[in-house]
Amino acid sequence: MFDISFTELLLVGVVALLVLGPERLPRLARDVGRWIGRARRYAHRVVQDIDREGELAELRRLRDDIEASARSVAAQAEQVTSELGRTLDDVAQARDDPMPVAATPTAAERKPSASGHKPRRRKPTAASNEGPAGSR
Repeated sequence: MFDISFTELLLVGVVALLVLGPERLPRLARDVGRWIGRARRYAHRVVQDIDREGELAELRRLRDDIEASARSVAAQAEQVTSELGRTLDDVAQARDDPMPVAATPTAAERKPSASGHKPRRRKPTAASNEGPAGSR
């Protein structure tokens, strides 16, 4: 921007001292300092407002993404709920339909064992006849 050297500032100061005089120059320097301070504060506020607006835009974008995800999840949940409801209705309808009773096989239809003999029972051992272990 401006490229002002120290000698140029010194020259402006000397001319201001000659034009304004020693009584008004300090007041002018204070006023110029205040104007510069106000300009800096104003510029700082503008930068902060721009940053805040950028953050708000980012938050709005994030909110919109979250809302879209929530709508998607809600739609999926609704779809699953409706499918589950249809499945439950099908099960209830099948339960209400009379089911054919399976015929029980008669004794003649029952298949005999491969050996044709009844299974043998085990004989009780001496240990099982003694009773409880602690009664000796």
